[in-house]
This record gives sequence, structure tokens and C-alpha cells, in this order.
Amino acid sequence: MEIGGVQRLVLKIAAAGAALLLMQAGSPGGGPVGYGGDVRQFASTEVEGVIRAACVSPDAFVVLDTFRYFRPANLDDDLVDPDRPGSSRIGHGDIVAAIARLSHEKVTPYQIDPVFNARTLARDLARLAGDIERGRIERPAAVISSIVLPVDLEDVNRRLPPDRRVSSRDIAARKAEVLDVIAGGSENNPYRIVRDALATLKRERVPVFVAAGNTGPDTLVNVLGLGEGVYAVGALDAEGRRAAYTSMPDLVALWAPGQFVLTEAEGGVSLNRAAEVAFRGVAMPDEKAVIARFAGRRPEEVALNVPEALTRAPAQMSPRMRRSFVQRILEPGVYRTEDLLTAYGYPRSAGHFVRSLEQGAYMHYPSDMIFRVDRGGRLAFDPLGDGGPGQLAANDATSFAAPNLCASGRSAALARTASRGR
Repeated sequence: MEIGGVQRLVLKIAAAGAALLLMQAGSPGGGPVGYGGDVRQFASTEVEGVIRAACVSPDAFVVLDTFRYFRPANLDDDLVDPDRPGSSRIGHGDIVAAIARLSHEKVTPYQIDPVFNARTLARDLARLAGDIERGRIERPAAVISSIVLPVDLEDVNRRLPPDRRVSSRDIAARKAEVLDVIAGGSENNPYRIVRDALATLKRERVPVFVAAGNTGPDTLVNVLGLGEGVYAVGALDAEGRRAAYTSMPDLVALWAPGQFVLTEAEGGVSLNRAAEVAFRGVAMPDEKAVIARFAGRRPEEVALNVPEALTRAPAQMSPRMRRSFVQRILEPGVYRTEDLLTAYGYPRSAGHFVRSLEQGAYMHYPSDMIFRVDRGGRLAFDPLGDGGPGQLAANDATSFAAPNLCASGRSAALARTASRGR
């Protein structure tokens, strides 16, 4: 699953192993534990206990996502062509799984339908719950999902009496009520199927960790985060601050670093220049081509203007219509970050909008790679902020904080490195 700016808008969403790190008890605010210190923030000591138990467990983390490199447990076909390994691609779920492997030794990928919607996700989540319940997949230490299934609280409140309206402030206390409203009606309601699947995982004593979402501040909530035994994960920046783009922060049970950069390594690609190769045989030629074409160029020589037709697009245009409009009109190339995000339909108040501007003044379409302007006035792709070569792709979202739930140690240090200089 390649998540570009338009796809993030539509889906509202929102990756070589390392030794398991045994963590000592620390304060919920993140005391000095493990290798590199524990930078996580927990909503309660109960949540902290659940997370620590999962992290020290020898059982696997099951990552529910789409994959193009790792072989999912529920598919029989290899995804990598052994005759053309350099052509292999890295999917969204591959990055999520690689992040989880930085601090948990055993990770099991589980494929969902790449055609993402409420019905396909409900079917896949129910299948996973059934596979665990029946023993087809060994009971894991946790299930991790970076997928966001969004529902607007305003839509929920239209179905509630005026005196029972739910706000972002009380959603954590009333999440079961909200889920019941969403999951009511027919047995074929996909949200009901999601609720029942999450209930099955809770009965099986399998905690579920999900991305909170990347559209804050707004009224969108990840339906998956409303289930009992489910813990929403928000993103921390390099200074340990809570990322403003995190959706429904009052629902978040765990805050963890969510910034990782794919970098060139001997024989493949690693995370933030780590010694271990996370994706052996992967070359990422498309990303290299974009960097080779634009890095070192002066923005006034290469930057394009967003067509006026896009700037005049009505604000109420649906995400699907806007995506089609953008794809039909916009020429591939580099644009001013603020202009491109506006064309995508992001409001300037959105945390993602603000964060992207912090990362760089220019953005490439359709890859969404963000370029800074260096001291010499030239474009530079430098998400690590150290000016070093070999940086290929930046990943900054709650989708990448969720697999970092055991971020005591090197995985936390790596994520901090990825945010320096931003």
C-alpha cells in the first residue's frame, strides 16, 4: 500500500530484526529504562502494564496491513521475485513490520485486501480473529494495525439525543457507547463485524494496538480504537512532544516516536542508517530518480504552479472527487508544499499541514517527498537533518508510531535521529 497525500486524505491514514530488549519498570512519563531510555508516554499504569507484558513476550506481533516485500502468514505466494530482487517494492505494511522488528524479535505479517474500505477491512479483521481463535495462527503477544477506519463524531452525534452528544474530551470514557451507535443495525454492518472481531481478540487475551490517525485536530476517530482491549497510539516528535496531527489525542493510550527514514545500506535498505538491512535486495529506483532530478536544483528553476482550477475547487468536494480531479489535472513535479496540500484539500489548521511545512517548503507530486531549501538556496532531500547521502523516503505518522510500542532502546533512538534538524 503506497500512501500518497491524496490517498492519506481519502483513507485518513494514516516498517531486519533486533534483539528483544527487556525493559525495567519506569514512570508513565518515560523514565530512564532500557537501551537509550524510554521516551514513551502512557495514559495509565494499567496501559503501561499491558504494553510491557506484550513487549517482553516471546510470542509474535501480528501486523495487519498490506505487504509487497515480507511474506504474509495468510498468503502462499512469495511477494519478492528472486530473479529480479532490485525491482522489489516496499509496501506500507513492510515498513510497519520492520519498525516492530527493531524492538520485538518475532513479527508475523498478515495481509489485508489492498482495496481498502470498511467492508474489506471488516472481513479481513474477522478472518484474523477467527484464525487466532481456531489456532490456525498461534496466539500472538499483540496485533498491530496501522490502518485507520475513520468515522466523524459529528455523524455519531446526529444519531444521539442533544444531551448525549459526545465530544473529543469524553470519547475515551464513552468509546463503547460510540461504537454501539456505529455498529448498530444489520448483522452485515461492517462496523458491527469489526466490533465483534475485536471482542473475539479480547476474549483470546490478545491486545490490539492501532494508529490513532493523522488528521488532527478534527472530529475524525479511528473506529478500531473504540474497541475494548484496543489501544490507540499517537506519535511523538524528536523532543518528545505529541504530534499535532494525531487524531483524537484524548483517546490515545500510548505515545511513541513515529518518524523513520529509509536509507541506502550495503545490499539493500535500512531504517535511519541502522547497521541491519531491513529490506535486502531493494533499490528504490523511483525515489532515487526523483532525488537525482530535483536535489541540488534551485526551486525557482523547477517548481511548478498548482493550476488555478485546483485552487478554485469547492471545499465541500468529496475526497474521492478531489482525488480524481487532482490526478487528472496535476502534472508530476515539485510544488510549494502549502500549495500542494491545499490542492489535496487539507485545511491549513490540520496538524499534517503544519508538520509538512516544518519539514520543507517544496513537495513532489505524486510521491509526496518533501524537499528543504539548503543554505545555498538549493533543494535538498534531507529528512534526517544531517545533510548525509542515501536518504530515500521519510515516514512520519501514527502508522509508524503504532509498531514502535516497545520503543525503549534503539528503536526510540532511531526515531529521534530521524527527527533531528526538522
